[in-house]
Amino acid sequence: MRQELSIEQLVDLAEREGSLEEISQVVAELYKHNDTKALDLCIKLALSDYGGITYKAEFQNIGVIGTLHWGPNGIKKLAEAAINAERYRATNNVTRFLSYISSKSLEHLPFIMQGLPSIQLLELSSEKYKTSAWTKAAKESLIDVVKSVETEDRFPMGITNNLGFAINENAQEHIFAALIARWFNFSSNGLKHFSELVFSRGKAEIDYQNFLVANPYILEPFHAQIWSKPKFGEDLIPDFLIRSMDNSYTVVEIEQADFPIMTKAGELSAKTTHAKRQALDFRDWAINNGLYAAKKFPGIYRPYCLVVIGCETELDAMQAQRLKQENESTQGVLKIVGFDWLLNRAAMTLDNLVNFGFDRHTFKETIKE
Repeated sequence: MRQELSIEQLVDLAEREGSLEEISQVVAELYKHNDTKALDLCIKLALSDYGGITYKAEFQNIGVIGTLHWGPNGIKKLAEAAINAERYRATNNVTRFLSYISSKSLEHLPFIMQGLPSIQLLELSSEKYKTSAWTKAAKESLIDVVKSVETEDRFPMGITNNLGFAINENAQEHIFAALIARWFNFSSNGLKHFSELVFSRGKAEIDYQNFLVANPYILEPFHAQIWSKPKFGEDLIPDFLIRSMDNSYTVVEIEQADFPIMTKAGELSAKTTHAKRQALDFRDWAINNGLYAAKKFPGIYRPYCLVVIGCETELDAMQAQRLKQENESTQGVLKIVGFDWLLNRAAMTLDNLVNFGFDRHTFKETIKE
């Protein structure tokens, strides 16, 4: 270590001409600084190209693993940096690293020189890395990276290469689960942006339409198909039509998030009543034109209706109760919900995917004799 140099200069020097041992010493020095700036410098080493050397992954992984020193926030910031870097090696290293944390297999992380000082200090076999704070942060970050990188590729090489023979089987399963989330377009960033849209004011209906087209899982987390503005007849064009995995269909009419769902007297607002009537008209057309409808939308039969308008959090207790009664009266035919209902359902789906969807569970029925 060249103590006369600043920590920034040490990092720059390590990038240019450092050995594995020297890079590890610099990372250990960053631990002592233990601030946001030091974390950023550690991430810089994690994503550096090191002049394009052949075995740069070994150098990069010292910085990748070093982010553990800054706790779950460290690996989240690493994930964000990997997304912004948009490079194969960053994607490959970071997704593999996150999958080993999320699967509680960190001590088995491959291609690591365990004897390096910065890695020894982290004690990769510690049980703390298997706690929910770490595994949940790793799962969320893994989904975000897998979702956000190599967006033009159906099978992104930086991710799928981590399904190779050298990778721990449990970590492979977590990579695969994140790829499923990518397939269905799940994203915590998408939910954040949808929340901003829902709770803003003055947005036009087309703004919601376009966002839901780009993020269809918010309308139906595990859909088979979704059509935007499908033509039912010459003049009948609903906002969306959803085909669910069980082959049931839902006609969706959306309005705006700042339109009221109910009046102060507890009646459906004029906007809600109009949207309800439109949705039922679409349903009636599908029923009355069953053969023609089924040619365009295979298996459609008595579609369910969903009206999305306003925000349910803006309802008082009486209005909320009246909306509940309204939905109970049309159960099996139509439901009226707020945009925040869509947001909360999508958030719960993603949360359950993070908490339970990464691990296989074997169900055994207990038979009493």
